[in-house]
Amino acid sequence: MLSDIIKIIGKVVPDGNEAAKLQAQIETSYNQALEQGVKADTEIRLAEMQSDSWLQKSWRPISALIVFLTIFIRYPLYHSLMLIVGYFNLNIYLPSLEPLPMDFYGMATAFISLYAFGRSQEKRFRK
Repeated sequence: MLSDIIKIIGKVVPDGNEAAKLQAQIETSYNQALEQGVKADTEIRLAEMQSDSWLQKSWRPISALIVFLTIFIRYPLYHSLMLIVGYFNLNIYLPSLEPLPMDFYGMATAFISLYAFGRSQEKRFRK
């Protein structure tokens, strides 16, 4: 995005020196905003780690367990139960399950990736 803005400045501002100054100012502002964002994120993570709140420390593992349980109950457990019911001719009703939406897998993958990244960052900041 920044490179697109710099290209536009080069096209819009006719004076080369003025365009270079403007580009430098925008790059400096952009870098300062990134630094402030990283500092704020670090402060938030440190506050979460130092908090005594059980829920604040545990929300990510609980969410990951929900994702894993959803997939585990949905596939290995449900299909194992179907095999057992069929093999022993048990008269137990198991409802047919509709497939999970494809978006679920993308969101689950993104969540688990972010969870792992967040845990890595927490361990890095604790040192």
